[in-house]
Amino acid sequence: MSAELDHALILERLGDSHEQRLIDALKRLEERVVRIVATAPLDDGRLFDLEWAINARTQIQSVLEQDYLGQVQSIIEGYDEAVDAAKIMLGKYGIFAEVEPEIIRNLKRLSFQGFEAIGVEYLDVLANEVYQNTISGRPIDESIKTIRHAINGVYIESDSAEAEKLVNIAKNGSPEEQEEAIDKLHRYYARDKIGRNLRRYATQMSRDSLMQFNASLTVATGKKIGATKWKYYGSIVQDSRDWCLAHAGRTMTEDQIREEWAENDWQGKAPGDPFIVRGGYNCQHHFRPSIRGQ
Repeated sequence: MSAELDHALILERLGDSHEQRLIDALKRLEERVVRIVATAPLDDGRLFDLEWAINARTQIQSVLEQDYLGQVQSIIEGYDEAVDAAKIMLGKYGIFAEVEPEIIRNLKRLSFQGFEAIGVEYLDVLANEVYQNTISGRPIDESIKTIRHAINGVYIESDSAEAEKLVNIAKNGSPEEQEEAIDKLHRYYARDKIGRNLRRYATQMSRDSLMQFNASLTVATGKKIGATKWKYYGSIVQDSRDWCLAHAGRTMTEDQIREEWAENDWQGKAPGDPFIVRGGYNCQHHFRPSIRGQ
C-alpha cells in the first residue's frame, strides 16, 4: 500500500475513534442534564419555578464543559498523532520540512473554537428549553424528552426488541442504514427523531475538524518547500462526491485546483479553501505536495 493511502487510513481510524468518544461523552452529558432537570420543583408533575430554571443554566453549562468540551480538548490534544503520521507520509515522498510548533498550536486552537461555538449554541438551546417549559408549565416528562432530543436526537423507550435494534442503527449505522431505520421508527413505531441536535453537529465536526487540521498542516508544509503541484488522493467509496470521483489520483497545479473548484458545484460542497475543505463535509480525500513527479 502506498504511503499516502497508509496515511489516509490512519486519519480514518482516528476519525472513527474521535467520533465514538464524542458519542459516549454526549450520552453521559444527556444523562447528567436529565438528572439536573429531574431536581426541578414540580406542581402536579409540571415545571413552575422560574428561579430554579434560571439557576439551572449554570448547572447545565458546568456539565457541558466537563463532558463535551472536556472530551473535545482531549481529542484535539491527540491531533499530535496526525502530525506525526503526516511527517512520516511526506518524508517517504522526500518532503522533510516541518511546520512551526506555534502554527500547530494555533490550528488546534481554531479546531477547539469550532466545537466551542457549537457548545455555546446548545447551552442556549438547553437552557432556553428549560426556561420556556417552566413558563408554560410543561409536564416534566415531556421536558425531559425534548432535552434528550436536543442533545442526541433519537429518543425511545420501548420493550420492543426490533424498535431497540432500529434505534441502535439510527444512532450508529451508515448514513443509508440510519435513514432506513429512522423511516421505520416513524412509520411502524411512531418514534421521533429531531434533525437538529448537538450530537449531529459535534460528530460531523469531529471528522471534519481532524481532516481540516491535517489539510492545513500538509498545505503549510507544501508551501514551505515551494511546491508547485499537488496530488489528490484517497479511496473511492459508494457515496464519493463528484469532485472526488473526478479528481482522485490526479496531480494538479494550484491554479488548476482553484479554477476547477470555482467552476464546479456538487452536493455537499463546503465553503472555504479547496485545499482545506476538499470534497466537502465528511470528505476522506486529501491534497499533498508533489515533487519530482511523486
